[in-house]
Amino acid sequence: MANGVFSPKDFKAWVIEETTTGQVYSSPPVVTAPVITGSMFQLDVDSVSFPSLSPNQVTAVRTRSGRVLNDVDFFQDNKMKAVEVSLSGTFHADAGTTMLMQSVVGQDLNAVVGNVDLSATATGVSGKYGEADANKTFTLVLEPSDQTDGFNTVMVGCLCTNFTVSAEAGSDGGLYKFEATISSGQQPITNNVTSPTGTVFGDGLISLLNADSSGIKVGAVTPVLSSFSVSIESPAVYAGFNSAGYHSFGRGAEIIVNASASVKYDSVTKSLYHNFNNQTAITNGNLFVLPNGTNNGDCGITIPNGALTEVALNEGDIMMLDVSLMGTSDGSASVITFDQTTS
Repeated sequence: MANGVFSPKDFKAWVIEETTTGQVYSSPPVVTAPVITGSMFQLDVDSVSFPSLSPNQVTAVRTRSGRVLNDVDFFQDNKMKAVEVSLSGTFHADAGTTMLMQSVVGQDLNAVVGNVDLSATATGVSGKYGEADANKTFTLVLEPSDQTDGFNTVMVGCLCTNFTVSAEAGSDGGLYKFEATISSGQQPITNNVTSPTGTVFGDGLISLLNADSSGIKVGAVTPVLSSFSVSIESPAVYAGFNSAGYHSFGRGAEIIVNASASVKYDSVTKSLYHNFNNQTAITNGNLFVLPNGTNNGDCGITIPNGALTEVALNEGDIMMLDVSLMGTSDGSASVITFDQTTS
């Protein structure tokens, strides 16, 4: 008898870098989950979304007798599809969260917390599924609280295609939050019963309230900041096929870096409204800067160069400016840096 009753908050999310991209080949090729009983990293998620399976089905009526689909004319294929999930939770400067950030910017994945940079000439990683090509892709495991009444969902060959960090001073004590979109060109494993083991997410919580307010920059001015959001979008693309799914993975034509901030309208920030209206060139230096907090290694964020894409007055109890920016490349400096270095 099925006794389990689940909430979306019951499910844990774990990640691990892969030494073989996406699958282990046999004859014929099949998707095989990597070892998940050690070296996993848990993400601090509020809740998880599960992949939409969306198999390819052929249910058209053939020219047999009658107008009802005949049993032998039914066809289903579950391989040639991209699978995607979204996660949201609390941001930590830990190995699991860092792995998602490394994936979206195209760095090699590793289990070490450190700075994450989007190179000025970044193209993202690409490769062939099933190759012994370490630290390009990762495995995501969605684990139920009770594996008697629930299965793990295991996605192999994953790439992070969107990563967002945000915080609001008046909400949850200004805690940093993250959202991530994860994509794979391999079919998910939907009946895994191995209990993942590894490292639980970090203890340290990061608050916007700990940031050095004198070092904050939005559009190259120093504002009174109420909230911010920074995102990197790097779509995944897939090509070719084998009997286990897509043959190859790569990245889309453009990697997009966006930031937004809500700042107090005053003598310092009034120039942003005018600058956006009369903008003719990229801002070079200090486009968006959020320094490390009072706890060293809190994760500072820097986007040196870019453009204002929107500046609007926000009529609330206090007049605010909603500012949107896009990061650009000058050919040498990193487009965006997440500073997680401790010293």
